[in-house]
Amino acid sequence: MNEEFLGRAMSEATYQKKDGTASSYYWKEGVKLLPERMSISQQSITKVQRKGRNLQKVAGQCVGNFKKEEESHLKISKPYTLRTQIWSQEDFLEFVGYGTIGITGEDGRIYDTGDLLVFYAEDDAWDLIRIFIFKGMGVDPDKRDEAMRYASKLVESM
Repeated sequence: MNEEFLGRAMSEATYQKKDGTASSYYWKEGVKLLPERMSISQQSITKVQRKGRNLQKVAGQCVGNFKKEEESHLKISKPYTLRTQIWSQEDFLEFVGYGTIGITGEDGRIYDTGDLLVFYAEDDAWDLIRIFIFKGMGVDPDKRDEAMRYASKLVESM
């Protein structure tokens, strides 16, 4: 894939940790594709079965609910939940990790969209988190790695 394609497939949003909280983040700038408020934690927020790709090293978890007035193509069914595990990637240690977007389906279960989220924090406190969003690039490991290489170049140029 070329960089022009990756640039068009990518969106970016920045979230700021709310003072006095451990994991409450609010949208600060960028695209408003994800919920305005999310919980992003270095520990598990909810219990997840340890099978399949959840056997990988987990760096954290991200969970958010869309408010009634928020609009996004990811807001499909009540309770309008978006979630992902955040997995470490040894080849890209500059990032907190990556995940794929899971959204609530009509039956109340969480379904994976295949969209890749790459989480970047400048410090260990995770006070400010940049999230790089790559549409459809979370399923194929080769595409995921290409997207992460592209995001890595963006982080290096800061």
